[in-house]
Amino acid sequence: MLEPSDILSLYYTSLYSGDLSTVKELMTPESYTMTLETFGLRLSLKDQEFKAVLKKIKEDEDALTEVENKLSYDLISRKVSPEIDIKSVSWNGEKRQTIDYTEDGKTKKLYFSKEKDGWKINYYAGRKVV
Repeated sequence: MLEPSDILSLYYTSLYSGDLSTVKELMTPESYTMTLETFGLRLSLKDQEFKAVLKKIKEDEDALTEVENKLSYDLISRKVSPEIDIKSVSWNGEKRQTIDYTEDGKTKKLYFSKEKDGWKINYYAGRKVV
């Protein structure tokens, strides 16, 4: 089972090599959808047809596939290979972790939750457990 620090590295490697099937495996479904929407924003500003398809990814499997294919190509074409440096890891309850890190010197956080099939990137895991 991969630990969150391993997942962080694999996430960036997979994302910028256009390997969205691996990215999908590393994330909760909600977080994966949000990632597609975020990275798809750049394309949707240039392409109104893509923007319309992007809006349908939650309910239309064909739209999801089309967005994944176009976004994968776009990510590969960016030729980005960010330098990731983990600064700290903190726990939020027993099944949530937060990793503070830098991406090319920019401070960032990524949240993880322990799911049935292992650790997953989960943007919602940043909420405090009461």
